[in-house]
Amino acid sequence: MKLLITIFFFIIGVKINAMNLLDYKVDEKKIILEDWKFFSDQVMGGVSEGKTALKKDKNKFFLRLEGTVSTENNGGFIQVRKEYEIEGDAYKGIRIKARGLESEYFVHVRTKKLFLPWQYYAGKFFVSNEWTNIEIKFDDFAKSNFYQPQKFKSSEIKSIAFVAFGKDFDAQLDIIEAELF
Repeated sequence: MKLLITIFFFIIGVKINAMNLLDYKVDEKKIILEDWKFFSDQVMGGVSEGKTALKKDKNKFFLRLEGTVSTENNGGFIQVRKEYEIEGDAYKGIRIKARGLESEYFVHVRTKKLFLPWQYYAGKFFVSNEWTNIEIKFDDFAKSNFYQPQKFKSSEIKSIAFVAFGKDFDAQLDIIEAELF
């Protein structure tokens, strides 16, 4: 019985210490994903193309990032990004449930200490065509430039992005759950 109670409180504690990243809103009889914005390398002269959409699998909505990533013309990314104000340093990573066209994808975190658009921290993950739970600890994120601080705290995060990046490929990334843990 003690073990059952301990497990119960552990599970509750894990969810209490989690922050949902995918917020949905009903607006004029349609459901939208709040404040997530699509960007591609076209902002810097690249030729990658893509889009984001809110889709449904059974009774659950998910975010889809899809397109063609091209490294032509010094490009090579599509992404969907949202800005955040996170209080406290209790979070140690990002947990997602994802699927897509088999490839590597990234979570990019920008912090309040980063000012240039090419500065970020990257957490790499792989997906298959089946929903998979993935955890990426902040300690495992790689900085994009040598002059950035080595690590960051959750209270320093100003945006989080899901990114298809760095090679020529057709990308499709579905995120059905995303949270800080």
